[in-house]
Amino acid sequence: MTRTAREVVELYNLVVWNQRDFALAEELLGDSVIRHEVGEATTLTHEQAVQRIKDRWSMFDALRFDLPVVVADDDGEHVAIVYQMTGTLTGGDDMPIGSMEVFRVVDGRIVEVWNCGYKQGVWA
Repeated sequence: MTRTAREVVELYNLVVWNQRDFALAEELLGDSVIRHEVGEATTLTHEQAVQRIKDRWSMFDALRFDLPVVVADDDGEHVAIVYQMTGTLTGGDDMPIGSMEVFRVVDGRIVEVWNCGYKQGVWA
């Protein structure tokens, strides 16, 4: 049974990222993942997309994503989130980051992500 797009995005943030579940990342990320930013898009292979998570995690001793807003589109593919990430860097300093992302999920796997950037701090 294929997971819904919302389930995939929630698992990606709340389990892959929060629990360092790289095996689940292997399952949830597509053969390629297009990461959109304003003015550019980068296509990652499956392996690069998984490695991106491992590389980001290597900067932190602890990391936690909270999703105060999750909106799933009726098309069954797109999910928008507002996230608050709280991380403790390997040097011991805390780094809160907030942002929004839109995911496209096809056949239970993330294939595109739109992110206009993030900012250090906590949502007001």
